[in-house]
Amino acid sequence: MEIPDFKRVIRGYDPEAVEQAWAETDHQLSEANAANKELRLQINSLREQNLELGNRLKYFEQIEKDLRDALVSAQRIANQVKEEATKQADELIQAAQSESELLLNEATRISELKEMEAENLLVDKRQEIIQLEEDIQGLAAQKTELQTLVDQAIHDLGMVKSLLEPTTMPTASSKQEPSERDSE
Repeated sequence: MEIPDFKRVIRGYDPEAVEQAWAETDHQLSEANAANKELRLQINSLREQNLELGNRLKYFEQIEKDLRDALVSAQRIANQVKEEATKQADELIQAAQSESELLLNEATRISELKEMEAENLLVDKRQEIIQLEEDIQGLAAQKTELQTLVDQAIHDLGMVKSLLEPTTMPTASSKQEPSERDSE
């Protein structure tokens, strides 16, 4: 920096004081310029840092946006998976209920069929028992008839025998014998 050259006048300022003031001002101005230069360097450095931090902020904001988008997407996918799983579970439950009803109906039908078969078999067996009882009664009646016929035949044989025996006079004891035989 150049120092201005002042003219000297009689009644003017003390040239030494002015020079000292100028020197001091020059010194302060040099320091101010150096400080200004330093501050400009710091400002430039801060601008670069600010720009770098701004870029990093944009990068992190983009990451945040991407993460939010991913989170929203994951939430949507999770909801879709949940809905799909619920739908499949409902379909499986309905299929199981339908199959269960079919099996229950089939089991009921088979049970009713077996019950009817058992009732028919029971009716058949009861009819067989009734038939056997009737047959037994018929055989008992035949036995009674045969016993009567046998008794009659024995009686008739006894009479024939007594007729075939040589005739002797029947005595009172012999008369009783045939009647006793008759009672047999």
